[in-house]
Amino acid sequence: MRVRSLFVTVALLAALLVVPAVAQDATPTADVPDPALCTLNPLTPDDLQRIQDEALPPIETPTPVADPFVMPAGEELFTHDQEEVQKDLSRAIACVNTGEPLKALAAYTDRWISNFLIEQGGLDDDLIAGLQVDRDLQPENYLQILSFGDAVRLSDDRIAILVTGDDPADTDPPEQRLFLMTEVRPGRFLIDEVIPVPGA
Repeated sequence: MRVRSLFVTVALLAALLVVPAVAQDATPTADVPDPALCTLNPLTPDDLQRIQDEALPPIETPTPVADPFVMPAGEELFTHDQEEVQKDLSRAIACVNTGEPLKALAAYTDRWISNFLIEQGGLDDDLIAGLQVDRDLQPENYLQILSFGDAVRLSDDRIAILVTGDDPADTDPPEQRLFLMTEVRPGRFLIDEVIPVPGA
C-alpha cells in the first residue's frame, strides 16, 4: 500500500494551525472538538469516484495573501454567518478527531477533494484502502482550536477566516491558517482552501 494513501487527509488537516505561542499575550483556552460532534456522513468510494469523474479544474495556485500578512479585502460578516462558519470548522476538526479519513474529507468541498485526488495521482484501490483505515486517536492527541480570528466575505462569496490551533501530538508551536469556506447550502459551510499565514 502506498504510504501516501494512509491517513494523508488527517495529516493535512493537522497542518491547520500561527503565531508562535511566545508572541501571544496569554495562552488561550483550547477548544478540543469531541469526535461526537462530527455529524457528517463519511464519504464512500463511490463519492470519491463521482468527484474524480467530474474532472473539476485543479487549484492552480493558492489564493494569494500578503507578506507580512493582512486579511484579504472583503465585507464584514453578520454575526450569525460568523457563528455558522465557526461551528462548521469546529465540526470539521471533530471529524478529524474521529481518526476516520473519510469523515474528515466530508468537511471539504468537491473542488478541494478533486485537487487532493489529483495530487495523490488519482483514485485507485491503494488510495481507497488507505482512506478506509481508521486511526485510533486518543483524546490527548485530538486537534485543538485555540482561537478564531478575523473573518470576511470575499468577492467570490467565500468566507475567509483565521484559525489558530495546535496538534498536541507534535512539539511544534501553535500555528495559524487562513481557511476559505464555501457555503454549499444556507448555513452549511465546507472547507475550500487552507492557506498558511506568512510569517506566522
